[in-house]
Amino acid sequence: MNKCLVTILTALLASVSVTAQIEVKMGKPLFPVVNSFYDIGIDRSQLEMLMSVRQTKDQPYRFAVPSVVSLKPGNSGILVRTENEIVWVVGITSKGALSLNAIMRPFRLPQGGYLYVYDAARKVVRGAFTNESAAGSGVLPVLPVPGDSMIVECHFPGGNIPADCIEINKVSHDFIGFFGNAAAKDRNYGTSDFCENDLLCSSDANRNLSARSVCRILIDGDVLCTGTLINNTGKDLKAYLLTANHCISTPAEAAGSLFIFNYISPWCNGPDIKITHSISGATLLASNSLVDFSLLELTSFPPLVFRPYLAGWNISETAAESTYVIHHPSGDVMKISTDVDPPVTQDYPESGFLTAGFWEVLDYETGATEFGSSGAALFGQDDLVRGTLTGGKSSCTYPVSDYYGKLCRMFDISTLKSKNLKSWLDPSSTGTKVLSGRDPYAYNLLLSDTLHNIERGTTLKSDILSAPGYGYSTGINSDSLVRYAEFFNFREKGEIAWVKMNIVKSSYISTTDSLTVYIFEGDSTPGAIIASKTVKLADARDNYEMFVDFDKTVPVYGPFYIGYREYYRKPLSGSQSQFALYHSPTLADNSLNTAWFNNGREWLPFTQHPSFPNPVSLAIEVVLVRNSYLNAIPDAPGEEDGMNVFPNPFCNSVTFSSANEAKNITVAVYDNSGSIILFRHYENVFPGTLTIDMPNLSPGIYHYRLTTDFVNHSGTIIKGR
Repeated sequence: MNKCLVTILTALLASVSVTAQIEVKMGKPLFPVVNSFYDIGIDRSQLEMLMSVRQTKDQPYRFAVPSVVSLKPGNSGILVRTENEIVWVVGITSKGALSLNAIMRPFRLPQGGYLYVYDAARKVVRGAFTNESAAGSGVLPVLPVPGDSMIVECHFPGGNIPADCIEINKVSHDFIGFFGNAAAKDRNYGTSDFCENDLLCSSDANRNLSARSVCRILIDGDVLCTGTLINNTGKDLKAYLLTANHCISTPAEAAGSLFIFNYISPWCNGPDIKITHSISGATLLASNSLVDFSLLELTSFPPLVFRPYLAGWNISETAAESTYVIHHPSGDVMKISTDVDPPVTQDYPESGFLTAGFWEVLDYETGATEFGSSGAALFGQDDLVRGTLTGGKSSCTYPVSDYYGKLCRMFDISTLKSKNLKSWLDPSSTGTKVLSGRDPYAYNLLLSDTLHNIERGTTLKSDILSAPGYGYSTGINSDSLVRYAEFFNFREKGEIAWVKMNIVKSSYISTTDSLTVYIFEGDSTPGAIIASKTVKLADARDNYEMFVDFDKTVPVYGPFYIGYREYYRKPLSGSQSQFALYHSPTLADNSLNTAWFNNGREWLPFTQHPSFPNPVSLAIEVVLVRNSYLNAIPDAPGEEDGMNVFPNPFCNSVTFSSANEAKNITVAVYDNSGSIILFRHYENVFPGTLTIDMPNLSPGIYHYRLTTDFVNHSGTIIKGR
C-alpha cells in the first residue's frame, strides 16, 4: 500500500474583518437650537473667478472652494450637558453655498463617542459616525449636506471631552451643486453630456463586473475624479486603488478623500440614487507625474455588501483590440464609453510627460469623457486595465482623441518603490504580464443561501381594494395600513447581505417619499428592530426587483422578519401614487401564512387582513452568507448532511459519497483566494460515489461546494504532498 506523506499547512490565511465609512445606529441627534454660526469667510472674488473658469479633463473637477479652519471644543460652538454626556455643537455657514462639507482631523473619539452632521433644516442627517467610520485613520471626511449652513454635533460620554480628540480643519463651499434643492438628489446626477450612456444600458456581464471596481472620488472636500480597485499578484487581498496623479498626489489629499462605490442608476436611463457606499481615507503608496498615476490603499477593504471587484491588468506593449472606459463624467452616475478600434501609442500633447507613455483613443463609437472622468481606467477587450485617463479633446460633439497613461510604463518607469506600480502590483517579481481580476468575496458568496417563502416559478399576485376603497393590500390603502412584514423561519446563524423585494407598483409624489426596510427579531410576531434602511421611492418602479442592503451584513441567530413602512410627504387618497409588493397565491391553510401587517396598534397575520383575509407570503427574498470575512475558512472537513468525503487529506483524488438520490450535481473547488480551480457538472451519480482526480493540484488547503439538485454541501479538503 502506497503511503502519502501529508504536509498540512500550519497557518491559514488570516480572516480579515472589513469596515467602511458606515453610519452606525448609535444615540440620536439632539437637534439643539443654534443661534450663532461660524462663517468660513470665502473670498467672493475667488469664488466668482472659479465659477467663470472653463474646467478641463487634465485637472480634477472642482465643485467647491475650500477654507482652512480650526474649530474644536473650547474655541467654537456651544456645549450642551445632559445626564450622561456632554455634547459639542457648532454651526457653520457660507453665504450662497449649494452644499457644505467638512473634514475632521484629528478624529479620535473616546469609546462611546459619536458624531452627527446635518443641514440647518435637519432634513439631511449624516451619522452617527464613530472611530469605526474612519477605520482608525484619525481623519474623517464627510459627504456634503445641502444648503449654505450645516451643524456638527459631537457626543462625549460622561462629563469630559478628551484633549485633541476632534478638530474641524477644513470646510468647503460648493459653488456648482453637489446636491439640489430637493435635498434628496445628487445634483451631479444628469450633469454629464447628452451622449453619455448609463452603465446598465450595457448588457455585457464582464463590463458590469469591471464596473464593480470603479468609484467616484471626492478629494479633500472640493474636487471629483474617478478611480479603480486593482488586483495584485500577491496572495493577500489589498484595497489598492488606481487613479491619476493630477487627481491625488499628496498623502494629505489621499487621507482626506471619500471613495464612493456603486453610484449607478438602478436601470438604464434610470434615476439618481441615494449614496451610502463610501470609504473614508487612503494611504498614498506610489505616484508619478510623468505617466500621471497614483496608487492608493484604502483605509479599509470594501465590505461584502459593496460587491467590490479587483480589476485585472495587462501590461503588454501590444495595443488592445478595442477599449472601454467606465467613469463618472461631471461627477454623474457611472457611465460607459466604448471604442471598437485599437488605441495607438502617443506622446501626451503637453510638455512634462513621458515620451510615448500614453495610449490615444482616437474615436469613441459610444459616449466620451469629461471633467470628473480623470483617473478612470481604460479596459481592453479582455476586460483588463491598460491605462488611466489623463486628458484629451473628446466631448459629445467631438468624441475624439483622449490620452491614457500606459499601465505598462507605470510598472517600470522608476526603480523607486514610491514611483512605480511593479513594487505593489507584482510584489514578488513574478514577471506576470497579464493578471485576471479577482472577486474577493467569491468564496463567501459561494456559500450563500437565498431564503424565500414562495416557490420559484410561482405566478405572483396582487390585490386592489374595490371602490370606494383604494390601494393595494400590501401598500398604503383605505384600510389605513402602511406597515408590513414577512416571516423567515431561520433556525441557524448567518449574516443578511441583501433583501430582494418584488414590487408590483411604485410611484411617488414628492422626491422625499420613501420606503424604510426593517429587519425584526422575533418568532411569533415581529419584535425588536435589528437594522433599518431608508430608500427613495424614486429608486423603484412598477414590476421591479429592488435589492436593499444595510451598508454592512447583519447577523441573525434565529427566526426573523423583513418588514417595510411607506412614507409619503403628502397624504394619499383614491388612485394617487403608491407602493406595494406582490404576494403569493392564497395558500392551502392558514397555518402556512408568513405575511403580516400592522394596524397601528399591533402586528397581525394576513389571515386577519381587513379587506383580503387570506394566508399568503410576501414576495421578499433574503440573501444570507455564513460570514463576511475575507479569506474565511469554513468548517473542518468531514461528513455533512449525508455527504461523505474521503480520503481527506488526499493524494491524487477525492471521493464524494451520498445515499440520497440526485439528478443534477455540480462541483466547484476553490483556493483560499476564492478563485475557482475546478468546476464540473454531472448527472445521475447519486446514490453512489463520485471520484474527482486532481493529481496536478498543488499541496494545500482547498474548499468545495457540491450542489445536488437544490441542496448545497460545502467544506474543506486538503491536498497532501
